[in-house]
Amino acid sequence: MPSLPNFAAFRRTLSNRNFAMFTAGNLISVIGSWMQRVAVGWLTWELTGSAAWLGAIAFAEFMPTIVVAPIVGALADRYDRRKIALIGQVLSTLQAAALAILTVTGFITPFWILVLQLASGVIQPATQTARLVLVPSLVPRENLGNAVAITSMTFNTARILGPAISGLMIATMGAGYAFAVNAASYLFVIASLTAMTVPPREAGAASDRSFWMSVWGDIAEGAHYAWTHKDLRIAIGLIACCSALTWPLGDLMAGIADKQLGHGVAGLATMTSAQGVGAICAGLFVAQRSNHEDALRIGLICAVLNGIVLIAFGFTKSFFIAVPLVAGIGLLGVLTSISTQTVTQMVADDRMRARTISTWYTVTRVGLASGALVQGTVANITGFAFPLVLAGVLTLGVGFYFHRSHKQG
Repeated sequence: MPSLPNFAAFRRTLSNRNFAMFTAGNLISVIGSWMQRVAVGWLTWELTGSAAWLGAIAFAEFMPTIVVAPIVGALADRYDRRKIALIGQVLSTLQAAALAILTVTGFITPFWILVLQLASGVIQPATQTARLVLVPSLVPRENLGNAVAITSMTFNTARILGPAISGLMIATMGAGYAFAVNAASYLFVIASLTAMTVPPREAGAASDRSFWMSVWGDIAEGAHYAWTHKDLRIAIGLIACCSALTWPLGDLMAGIADKQLGHGVAGLATMTSAQGVGAICAGLFVAQRSNHEDALRIGLICAVLNGIVLIAFGFTKSFFIAVPLVAGIGLLGVLTSISTQTVTQMVADDRMRARTISTWYTVTRVGLASGALVQGTVANITGFAFPLVLAGVLTLGVGFYFHRSHKQG
């Protein structure tokens, strides 16, 4: 079992000026992103009353990753990762501002939500992949596990604060103002990225091929590297399956809170925040794993347990039982996520790091997009219980399969 959190190790990691600035800017920005995510879900549900629309909106946001993220990964192994992240942040600011203006002025429709979330899906790989691969440049290698955990805790602290603020803002002012706050929040991460001093990296190797042929060659090399490395193959395969089966719960939460549990926007904010509470607890404990073998073992165990809890959540009709169950899903899901990302960061050679991380990031986004679309479509026909229970059963089977593969390896 994980030991109690070592807060001294956290303090040492945060004493690094670059990483501290990165974390502060990231926290504010991700709070805004969670505000927007909850507001998009609620606004879509309010306009359509359709679980299929919830799944389609999630699909539109996440599916472009399958094309864009590998390209960004290849470029980030060649060029300045911070500049790539900055470009992504500026474009994200414009996307959130457009969403805010259309909503506040009353011109928003499900079509425009779909279009703007599709734009977000094109932009986000540039922001997220570049930011993830910046982390090893900001801290010594011995602090990398803590840095990954702190970055995840930042995300999940925002998962608590963002939905709570968003729920209050939606109820009192409307969803458009949550989008406006998100647009403003990007300015903080832009400021932190600008102020950091990142050590120079060796440029990627030159190639005689044309630019795009060279980029596609780099992408193929990165995919082959991840596939032929046993621990990377298990870590990325595990997170791909879990993201498709258990993570779509967050995108269907608006419909579950309102239709299945009868608690509306207040229930949505409470349940999303409960996921975040569990996720923060996950970050505190997984940071204690000092090597990738421990991290991978935790991810495999938690995937199995997550399947069991998701089955229970699918069957429950009680809001008061659903809240602790969704906190457990948050805890176990983030343990799996941090563990597999830690394995990927620790195992990957620096020359291949951005492409390997982009592979990890791609499968999480594509898994979530396809899973949300399928589960939302099925829920529109059968109700929410059936796809949730089925996803839990499949997660259980996948977890056992990868656990056996790891032992045999």
